[in-house]
Formats: sequence, C-alpha cells, structure tokens
Amino acid sequence: MQSLKEVIYLLRQHNINPFEHLRDGDGRGGTSKLLSLFEGVRDGQINSDSEAERKLYGSQMGGNAYRKLKSDIKGHLIDAILDINTFKSDFSDYQRAYYDCHKKWLVVRILAGMNANISAMELAEKLLNKATKFDFTFLSMDIASFLRIQYGLRESNSIKYKEMSDLFLQFRALYDAECLAEQLYTELIVTYVNRRGINDEIHAKAIQAYDTIKPQMEKFQSYKLQMYGYLVGLIQYTSIRDYNSAITFCDEAIGFFNSRPYEARTPLQIFHYQNLMGNIQLGQFYAGQVSAHECLRFLQEGTFNWFKYQELFLSLCFHSQEYEQADATLYRIITHTRFQFLPDNAKEIWAIYESYLYFLHSLGLVESKLAHRFKLDRFERRTPIFSRDKGGFNVAIIIIRILILLSERKYRRFIDEVDAINQYCYRHLKGDQTKRSYYFIKMLLAIPFAQFEPKQIEGKVKLLRQKMELHPFNVENQSNEVEIIPFERLWDMLMEKLKTS
Repeated sequence: MQSLKEVIYLLRQHNINPFEHLRDGDGRGGTSKLLSLFEGVRDGQINSDSEAERKLYGSQMGGNAYRKLKSDIKGHLIDAILDINTFKSDFSDYQRAYYDCHKKWLVVRILAGMNANISAMELAEKLLNKATKFDFTFLSMDIASFLRIQYGLRESNSIKYKEMSDLFLQFRALYDAECLAEQLYTELIVTYVNRRGINDEIHAKAIQAYDTIKPQMEKFQSYKLQMYGYLVGLIQYTSIRDYNSAITFCDEAIGFFNSRPYEARTPLQIFHYQNLMGNIQLGQFYAGQVSAHECLRFLQEGTFNWFKYQELFLSLCFHSQEYEQADATLYRIITHTRFQFLPDNAKEIWAIYESYLYFLHSLGLVESKLAHRFKLDRFERRTPIFSRDKGGFNVAIIIIRILILLSERKYRRFIDEVDAINQYCYRHLKGDQTKRSYYFIKMLLAIPFAQFEPKQIEGKVKLLRQKMELHPFNVENQSNEVEIIPFERLWDMLMEKLKTS
C-alpha cells in the first residue's frame, strides 16, 4: 500500500487523475473500483489494504480480485507519471532539462527499437548537446555509446564513429570520477553521522578522501563530481568544528555552482544551508541572514520546507541576539495563512519559540507583538507531543517553564516541581550529548537552596557552570533544539532579573 500511496500523492500534487473518465461507469467489470481506490487513497479515506478491501468489496474480503485490482491500478499510475507537466514555473531550468532529456531518451530508444533509426539518431544528436550542457554524465555516456554503434555499424561513418567513441571514453572517465566522489562521501557520512562530537579519525579520513578526489575535481567540472567532492572536503572542517574554515569552503562551493550555465538548486541549497549552520554556531547574524535568504529563494512560500528554513533563521536570530528580528519572524510565521496546515509537532516547535520570546519580553529585551496572548498554562497544553519526549525540545520546555516561573516570582510553584525535575535529570540527561542541559538545569534547581539571592546563587552554581562550559554549544549535535538561547546568556539574564526583583 505504501508504494501505491506514494505515487497517488505525487499525482495529486500535479492534479492528475488517470481514472476521471471512469466517473460515470456502472461498476461492472471492476472499472469504477479503480476510480474508487484512487480517490479513496488520494483523499485519505483509505490507508491500508484491509481498509481498501472493506470499502470496495464490503464485508467480504476481495482476495484475488483485490490483488488484481491493485496490480491494474499500479500499471495505470506508472503510465500517468509521464503526464506530469515538468515545465512548471516552480521547476528550475536544471530540473526541467532533467525530465525532458530522460523522456526524450526513452523516445529515442523506442524509435530505434522500431527501426526508425534516422529519426532516432537525429533526436539523439540534439539530446547529447543538451545532456552535456546540464552535466547529465551517465545519460551523455549512454547516448554517445548509442551513437557510436549507429555510426560505426549502421552508417559506416568513420569520422562520426571516432567522434562519438572519443566522447564516450571522456564521459566514462568522468562517470568513474563521479562514482568515486559519491563513494568517498557515502563512506564518510555513514561513520560521521553516528559520531557527533569532535572526531580526529573522521577528520583524518576526510582529508585523505578530499586529497584523493581533488585532482579529479580540477580535471572535470561536472555537477555531481563537484557536489560530492565539496561535501567530502567540508567534513574536513565540520568534523573538528572549524566553522570559519567551513564557511569559507562553502563560499568556494557556492561560487562554483553559481558559475554553471544553469541553476544548480540542490547543491546551492546544501552549501547555503551549511553556511547558515556555521553562522548560527558563530552567532554571525548578517552573514547568516544572507545564507538564509538564499536558501529561501529556492523554496515556495508556505511549503513545509519553507517553514523549516524559517526555523533555522529564527535560531540564528536568537543566537546572534537579534531579538527584534526574531519577534518579527515569529509573528510572520504564526499569522501566515498556511501555518494552520502544518503538522501538530511543527506547530509545537513555534509555540516553544514563542515562549522564549515571551521570556525576553518579560525582561524588557524585546517588545513582542505576541506577548499579550501568552499564558504559561496554555503553553503547556499546546505542547503535548514534545512534553512526552525525553530529549530535544522537551528540555527546552522544562527550561523555559522554570525561567518564566522564576522571572514572575512564582517561587512556590517552582519549589513544588524541583524533585520531579531532579529525577528527570538523572533519568534522561546523563548521556554525553546532554551534559550541557544536565548542568544548566542543575544550576536552576540550586536557586531555591540559595534563598533566591543572586550572590548566594552564584556561589552555589560556580562549579556546575564550569562543568557546563566544558561542553560548548554545538549546532551539529542538534543543540539548537534544546538551547534556543545559549545557556550562559539565559543564566545571566535570569540573574539580572533576580537582582532587580
């Protein structure tokens, strides 16, 4: 059912219903069942094979009839894929060329298979020029192979045969280089994603891998080779958290892909994204703002990915202390017409950001447009999903609740929760990846034992703060989910508030 749903959802995005002509069918022969199954899955009324059988065949299971129906609909759906309009305005020129070239290559093979060789060769020649321009290496190699056989065996044209044979060898060498780059990157990333901390072994392997692929990158200028090659090179720096060098390296990659004769949307998104992550880590707002805006330029406003990039931009605003911009961004998102259609967990993330802006507002650090509507009890009801999570955003929820209770002098309520929060720390925050959260919450829990007096508090938490600072903020550890605002800064804000209360 999952593969069926995937293709149906794809066709839905492009407003294609290959069974519309069956709408007036009488149901005999199972023809109308094709339409019913398609629309049932498309509209979310059918989510499993058992639901489909009950809906289409009543109380009796469909058995062989349903299996045949499912096989038939899959065949029609695959055929309908070719009806997707790949020249839509929101597709880049690279995307349009990709789909167009592969469709035309299918036509070439059909023509040749039916002995329409003159037409096939004419179309293949034009197609080779386009495939070469857009760096479709494997396709270019395939076309060159086809043409050299046609010119060598069918036409006996020795000049054209040699031309195509030479091109084939060039493309094969390039294809081998692309495969090597892809392999080197994949081998690195499989290891790297499971080792979030600084890792000298990954760093050494990345240097070795980049030294291996760099000569090929200097020799060939193809999309795939350069993208994977630059990704390999980037790990040299991210593996040791050298974010300044990573940003410089990303700028080099962006410069290359901006120089291509087409819009290389995917690699540009990747390296602008990496640039943005580095600038979040370094708290560099204006440089990060450029990367964020470049990322957003490739995304349609109101889509899920557009909202996700806005989350990253908001994180940059918080970490670079651009609180007015953070509030403006949050207000724009929450009042956006498409916000209501986000999944519940995505809405909760924005509710958490709103709570931190409320805290900043209560300290007089920003005049929030949304502060008037914030209520702590209501906030807790708006975050049921992440409140059940034992890491990530749930830690951010616990921390902001404590901060708001303390800033609003609701000391008794906070004291009542100290034991439960203490148990939470011991059960869920003892791992290496959660040390900063553990020590920061322990600092907050020490406040009642110092009678809420800032001078006494600072003495009690001095050692805890030192231990916390031994584990610096790292965005690659997904600390931005927990550490909406750096803990050191939150602590200093809270102490200033307690001094003036």
